[in-house]
Amino acid sequence: MVVKKRYWASVIGVWSLAIISLISSALIFPFPAFTHFMWLLFSVLFLLLTLTYISPVLLGGQMISLSLGVEIPMFLLFGPVVTAMSLIVAWVIGELIRGKTWDVERTIKNIGMFMLMPTFASLGYGLAGGDFPDRISTSMLALLLPIVVFAVLHFISNYFVNFLHVAVEAPEDPWFLEIKWDLGSFAVEFSLALLFVFFEKIYGLQAILYLSIPFIVLLYIFRLYSNLVLANRQLTLISDLTMDLSSELREDQVVTVLLDGLAKIVRMTSCYLFCPDAEGMLIPCGVRGLSSETEEMMRKVRLQPGDGVTGTAFLHGQSLLDSGRRRVTVDRQIHGVAPVPGRSIVAVPLIYQDETLGVLTVTHTDYHAYSHRDQEMVQILASQVAISLWNARRLARTEEQSYIDQLTGVYNYRYFDSVIERMRHDADRLHASLGLLVMDLDHFKQINDRYGHLAGNEVLKSVANQIRQLVRYEDVVCRYGGEEFTVILPNVTLEVALAIAERLREGIEHHQVMITPIGKTSFMPIYITMSIGVAVYPEMANSSVDLLRNADRAMYVGSKQRGRNRVAAYEK
Repeated sequence: MVVKKRYWASVIGVWSLAIISLISSALIFPFPAFTHFMWLLFSVLFLLLTLTYISPVLLGGQMISLSLGVEIPMFLLFGPVVTAMSLIVAWVIGELIRGKTWDVERTIKNIGMFMLMPTFASLGYGLAGGDFPDRISTSMLALLLPIVVFAVLHFISNYFVNFLHVAVEAPEDPWFLEIKWDLGSFAVEFSLALLFVFFEKIYGLQAILYLSIPFIVLLYIFRLYSNLVLANRQLTLISDLTMDLSSELREDQVVTVLLDGLAKIVRMTSCYLFCPDAEGMLIPCGVRGLSSETEEMMRKVRLQPGDGVTGTAFLHGQSLLDSGRRRVTVDRQIHGVAPVPGRSIVAVPLIYQDETLGVLTVTHTDYHAYSHRDQEMVQILASQVAISLWNARRLARTEEQSYIDQLTGVYNYRYFDSVIERMRHDADRLHASLGLLVMDLDHFKQINDRYGHLAGNEVLKSVANQIRQLVRYEDVVCRYGGEEFTVILPNVTLEVALAIAERLREGIEHHQVMITPIGKTSFMPIYITMSIGVAVYPEMANSSVDLLRNADRAMYVGSKQRGRNRVAAYEK
């Protein structure tokens, strides 16, 4: 609220100076007489002025207009008031054609700035001895100093407004770092203005008409140069981002690096990556550029392939560019759940080896924010991301397979060994407890000897499946070795751990296992029991090694040696 008040105070200050300058300059400089030829000159200069706002030049990473090159000759011919009004109208037309989002605060600030710059600079022009409207008879040398004063005051007033804006809204931003590029732009604009004035002195007012075509060509060349510089910058950033992606091995890290780096390559309001789940629905893997509340709502979005721009890009495997004029750019399914801003959108599928791994979508609140070049850049990036994402998923599948016991389908000893210490650290960090169950099947050797090892394998698979059904979602079930299983219980007390262990013991005791004995072709049911030892960290252990040792001791001493088919807690 304080920042908002300061902002409007600065805007009111700028408008006050602008109105004072406008009235003063209107009193000092008479309104020009418009003949047919002067109307023609005004139309040409206004067209050139509008073109400078339609096609700004990229310099030093920021978009710069060459309007001062037209503004000075317009001021010399038509005065400060006409120039100020022309600046405002030309800027509005440029914003409309470029499809910029209308921000009331920004619009009011800019209109005040456009009124202030030429009118304030015109006062300096008059004090420096500049004549109006009889400046045609003035020599070029005598006119040079007033023009220089006009241009310098124009530059200073522009920076004064920018300084106020930054000082109020973002005082920590180093606004002065971009001044070298503004000075470069100022030098180019001032040179163009002098060129107009010089030729007008030699060849008369019609020289302005002759120079208009070269000026338009120059704008076009600058535009091509800007596009070339931007494309080169984007490709360099894509190359750097690709190197960062290639060094990441996990899918979540790939997504994080991608979304964090994407904002440097294309301008955007938001971006998100949708990936197919096991059911074929598209779910968000990562979101950037939205409020925390909107991002949280985005997590609930599920898209059918073909829904909206994102779903269509996934379904057809083709990138889509929508500038927002022909249809709604924001995916309807997304917008119905989360208010994602965006009038322009680029949606590019991530395809590798004929498999669509997801869709990368970039949005912006402006109309026509993206060109086909931007679409191509996102496509280039998407092809590299698809490779990194595919490699990360392949690595994850390989790791998962190496951590899974092939017989029972639960985690193996290797995974248990890698996760138990990490979960202990998590318990310390959260000031929580960690329980561990060590379970051993009773008389399992007799089953193998009597019915055969194939029957024993069926027992292990059936018991493992039953354990998974009886524990909580967050519990980790592992086959520790042979007929021994473990269950890691995060955030449990001893009482809860004992209750879970007893539920497992009873569930296994009453669980019917169908086996095929050696030499038989028909199934037969058998029942088996389990001995379980319980220990809880940090009450009963100082480390993960102690936790395993104490739970194992509880199983053997407290359960096996006391008759089996029972639950026992560790006793010191």
